[in-house]
Amino acid sequence: MQINTSLIQAQRDALIPILKPEIRIPWKILCYDSYCEKRLSTIYRVGDLREMCITLHFNLDQNRERLHGVTAIYFLQPLQSSIEKLVEDFNRDLYSEVYINFSSPIENNLLEMMAKEISKISGAVQKIQKVYEHNLDFVALNHNFFNLENQVVTGLFSIIMALKVQPLILFQKNSKIEQIAKELIEKLKQLEFNSDYPLLAIILPDRDIDLNTLIMHSNTYGALLHDTLNIKYNKVKLDDQVYDLSPQYDNLWLQACNMALPEAIDKIDNELNDWNSQYQQVSQQNQEISSALNAIDLVPQMNQQKKMVDSHINLAKQLTQIAKQKSLDKFYQLGQSILQNDTLTINDYPQSEDNQIEQSKEIDKLRLLILMLLNNYNQQEFKKFEQIFQIKNEKYLNILSNFKQRVASNQNNKQQSVYKSLFAAITSKMPNSGKGLLKNVQNFLLQRGKKSAIVQMLENLFLNELKIDELQSILTMYDSRVKNISRLEFGLLSTIKGILICFTEGACYNEYAELSDFAKSINKVIIYGGNKIYNAEEFLTQFQ
Repeated sequence: MQINTSLIQAQRDALIPILKPEIRIPWKILCYDSYCEKRLSTIYRVGDLREMCITLHFNLDQNRERLHGVTAIYFLQPLQSSIEKLVEDFNRDLYSEVYINFSSPIENNLLEMMAKEISKISGAVQKIQKVYEHNLDFVALNHNFFNLENQVVTGLFSIIMALKVQPLILFQKNSKIEQIAKELIEKLKQLEFNSDYPLLAIILPDRDIDLNTLIMHSNTYGALLHDTLNIKYNKVKLDDQVYDLSPQYDNLWLQACNMALPEAIDKIDNELNDWNSQYQQVSQQNQEISSALNAIDLVPQMNQQKKMVDSHINLAKQLTQIAKQKSLDKFYQLGQSILQNDTLTINDYPQSEDNQIEQSKEIDKLRLLILMLLNNYNQQEFKKFEQIFQIKNEKYLNILSNFKQRVASNQNNKQQSVYKSLFAAITSKMPNSGKGLLKNVQNFLLQRGKKSAIVQMLENLFLNELKIDELQSILTMYDSRVKNISRLEFGLLSTIKGILICFTEGACYNEYAELSDFAKSINKVIIYGGNKIYNAEEFLTQFQ
């Protein structure tokens, strides 16, 4: 049995009982809190809701009028704040019938509180038709990309339930991830898994194995967009216009997201040319009734396609301007050179005479300096670049100072080293190759950089066949089929149908692109995400 390759479809399937319950009414309304709104916003549009007879939909914080004779479906996170707003709706006597859905199982004390408060309101209890608990604590950003919004244990549990898999959990012994893994395991022990379900390896790496990927500059369309314009739940705001990048509606985004920027721009250009050709064909059709009807049928589809292409033309144009102004291709090259431990020179840094442009580059300069610190770069070269960059932003200076202290502390205490961990041990077995690969290449944004730690780790686990005793000494495995912590047996990993990788301290579009490429090389499904999806500045701000 194969793994469902789409988180989006899995979540849509899980949401159908909420949005389209078995009730015989002509129309209904949907009320949600901000937490549940995010789960809906990435996979549904207004037209989808209308097809399910949802005529109106509201956030609980919106001002709403009384609608007697109407059935309301509530979709809420089981928190006291959301329940208080629900009770207030009953007090205001807004709706005639109510179906209550919680995104995850509700604690008994909250359920009792809700029942007690609603019972005080005359006629309120009779309005409640049913109360449901679900497992929907994840946001599907793409078919194989997720955001858990800090609900790590319940989020991973929800994904496992939605995908209908048997989980095989791999994590490091004696690490800070271990507690999260154990909490997840306790929840899984309560379940009986169908033996026909495919086996999914769930890997919980320590973020400290690779801070580089979260900080370094990228060359892919999606990562650069997130870096410069910030993608929030598949939405990008540009010049007061919001662009929707939901992959089930935007096939161009689905294809171009993880492409190198020049390749993505070519893809967008080709889509425009294809549309123009199709438009000319339709325009030149003769006036026979059959041809005219066919042309009319094509109009909505072509309008939607043109809107999609125009959106990406606008985004790519803005992104190209920013990349050129901030010399992002050069920063990408410099970052790769640092990872390869190549020698940098002062001439490698692109300076501008425009002070405003230089100020806009301060975050990019900070990222390079931190890469140098994390990778034990030559101290004299580091000081040269620190002096040249002359970062003035107080926030950035505090972040740099904190990283200096962090690295110094790690160097003084080998047991605390950010690279002294399970996956560092595995990736260290991977030979460092490709040094100097980026030299003398004109378009750096077309080049793939050095493999990240997580990709090196996966290569060793699934391609290089490390000795089983080496893995057993550093890995703990929970096998849901036997409900026990098990030894990692030889050949077991080759039987899995897919891999889920969750970083509990931040994921990024950069890493997502690289893992999507790697998935093709091993012919397995790779699902990726984390507690949050950061761009570099968001991640570094935590270190102020």
